[in-house]
This record gives sequence, C-alpha cells and structure tokens, in this order.
Amino acid sequence: MAAKKRAKRVVGWKENAALPDLNIVSVIAKIDTGANLASIDAADIKIVSRNKVKYVKFTVMKRNNTVRKTSAPLEGYKRIKSSNGDVEKRPYIKTTLLMDGIAKKIELTLTDRGPMDYTMLIGRKALGRRWVVNPSISFLTKSNDKERKIKK
Repeated sequence: MAAKKRAKRVVGWKENAALPDLNIVSVIAKIDTGANLASIDAADIKIVSRNKVKYVKFTVMKRNNTVRKTSAPLEGYKRIKSSNGDVEKRPYIKTTLLMDGIAKKIELTLTDRGPMDYTMLIGRKALGRRWVVNPSISFLTKSNDKERKIKK
C-alpha cells in the first residue's frame, strides 16, 4: 500500500507566525521563496557560555515597537548572501515555527533587519514540503491557537 501523501497548505506572501520556544506568540512574517533560511530582526546579540554550552542572548524588535528579550542555544554561524550581494556571517538557532496551527523545527538566523518592513522572513527551507505560497494573497492561515504536530 502506498504511503498517504499529505496535502500542502497554502500560505500568502505574509502571514502570522509564532516562535513558542522563544515566547513569541505573534509576529508578522514575510514569506520569501527567494531566501533559503528564516531570519528574525535581532538586536543586542551576545554569545554567552552556561555550563560549557554556548547560548545567544538577543532582543527581538517587532514592528509595533515592542521588544522581547530571549535566549537560545547557539547552533553555529551561517554565511548569508543578501539580495544586494553582501555576505554576512550570522548566528543561528534551532527553534519551533508555528504557522497555520502546524509546528515545525527550523533554523533561524539572527540579524538586524531594521530597514526591512517585516520582523521575520521565512525562506524555502523553513517552508519545506509542508506549505506552498500564493503570492497574490496575504494572511490565509488559521490562528496558531492549536498546535497540531511538531515536524522534526
């Protein structure tokens, strides 16, 4: 018997998302299929050691001028080439993305997105095989109130 194929969910070019591991219950994210990874607007990035484990402490800067101070284990660094061709070395963490009631573990880079319009950018790798993008619509997804399943 063939494996049952899950239907892909459709998302718009911008959506509400959450990062529950970081206690971020709502953030407006731009869905960007031109980007490989996800990134979030972070300030005051500091690498610290606790019990021989490296953590990154940072402040998430939301567009409504609210801030959230948080920390997570540092996974490493990624070299990211921006749309203007500049290469930046960014710290990244692994965290849970919650969108449309579906939770998925993602790699999230931390960077100053100050001049950008959206606090978070969700790229192809974070979307995976779970979502497809309709670029003509925004805010298609349901509320994130109920988490369905964590995909590793």
